[in-house]
Amino acid sequence: FWLKHDFGFATVVMVEVETYYLGCLAQASYLVHYKGIGVLIDPRRDAKLYLDHLAEINVRLKGVVLTHLHADFVAGHTDVSVATGAPVFMGRHCDARSPHSPVVEGDRLGLGDGVFLEALETPGHTPGCVSWLLTEYGTVTRAFTGDTLFVGSVGRPDLLGSLGTSKEALAMMMYDTVNNKLKKLPDACIVHPGHGPGSPCGKMLSDKLTSTIGEERVSNQAFTLLDKEAFLAFLTEGQPNAPSYFLGCVSLNKTGPPLVEGGSGTYQALPLVPAAEFYKRLGNFEGDAVYKLDTREAPEYASAHVAGFLNFPMGTHGGVDTLTPDKLEGHEGNFSIWVGTLVPPAAKIFLVTPPGREREVFIRLARIGMSSNVEGILQGGFSAEAAEQIGVAVASNTRMEATKVPSAQEVGQVVLDVRTRGEFVCKRNGHLAGSFSAPLCELQSATEELRQRFAGKSFITYCRGGFRSAVAASVLQAAGFPATDVIGGYPALQGALPDQTGKLDTEGFLVDSSHF
Repeated sequence: FWLKHDFGFATVVMVEVETYYLGCLAQASYLVHYKGIGVLIDPRRDAKLYLDHLAEINVRLKGVVLTHLHADFVAGHTDVSVATGAPVFMGRHCDARSPHSPVVEGDRLGLGDGVFLEALETPGHTPGCVSWLLTEYGTVTRAFTGDTLFVGSVGRPDLLGSLGTSKEALAMMMYDTVNNKLKKLPDACIVHPGHGPGSPCGKMLSDKLTSTIGEERVSNQAFTLLDKEAFLAFLTEGQPNAPSYFLGCVSLNKTGPPLVEGGSGTYQALPLVPAAEFYKRLGNFEGDAVYKLDTREAPEYASAHVAGFLNFPMGTHGGVDTLTPDKLEGHEGNFSIWVGTLVPPAAKIFLVTPPGREREVFIRLARIGMSSNVEGILQGGFSAEAAEQIGVAVASNTRMEATKVPSAQEVGQVVLDVRTRGEFVCKRNGHLAGSFSAPLCELQSATEELRQRFAGKSFITYCRGGFRSAVAASVLQAAGFPATDVIGGYPALQGALPDQTGKLDTEGFLVDSSHF
């Protein structure tokens, strides 16, 4: 999906910015073009999207830019560069091993007639971060900030992409970046960040995809905290857990990922396996090194699924959110991020997908460097009748309407809020009375604690929109707990139970909160 921006500047009517936003990674890439010449910023791995669009609008690439070595997705710079001949540009401190031109502050990529992109070194998220400033006829009009500046936040300093530098040192770099570089940009300068809400690359990201420096100067806490110690605490505390797949992505981006689309135009052959062979292979893999994922939507999974499979709904729009020029809607659960968070990097993966979407799920795993983990995809989709004929155990579960939650609590069912702890005590929304905070990212490691604390109990899970709670319920079911999820998530609870939501107490933190 791409979106063409038109913000009405009299001097920029011929400069166009295309946004490609991928909801399941909460990731944005951009094409800046002027009179048929363009620069592509932070492309994702499935490069055919960009190549087709470039051909459609008749734009020739002058360069492919990575704002830094990404940890949360495998970039497509290698594919695009090979396919188009455009050189790759990265910051001089990225320590990349693949072919590229290192840039220093002040380097420019000219698009013609006083229009150019200029490198601004903005370390803090990583040492090698570079933001790119679009200058049009002497005025800086836009900043493509990668993971340095988000709408409402800045990039976290503690990810695996910054190996070799402490989070405290990077936080101080970010302090200097914000106060000595970003604050000096014009108030009217439009900010185009690398991520939107749901990304683990920062905290408190807004649901807006664009902003201005002037708006961030007022509303972004990183801009308003002048005391260095307060800034350090803000940036290093309360960050979400980094998914385990990040190290692999950094490594691939540093060395240059293998070609998947730029060369041949296609991914490797899909490992589609007929039902009988698929279920036979399942029996050959046991233990924690195997993850069995059912990517159908929660209602379909609940009606019937292979016992022991975890539910990771793919969503209905390919993970691409519906966009307006400045706001994200239709958030679909960050499928790829959560697979990479909960599935160990070396695990073998077996997949059940909606019919006809086998290649899509494979591509979405390739974006995080995990397509090679896939041992098999069930050919033709799931059939409960076919599975039972082969002798495979088929399970089902009910889902709960929000209005029925209080009565379930009265008979002893335990409600788990699987959002982050920050969401649990958020002053804006709060949580359901009597619920316990059990963030999804730590749920798998906490099952024994739950077993001891709530022996013989069944669980009800909820989150913001329904994705995390569906995953959580299936994780609990696979661990032997009776579990269901709330249809419609926390908004449904707020609508049905206004007097019992919005609670801000911390009594729902479990006594042994090391897992949460």
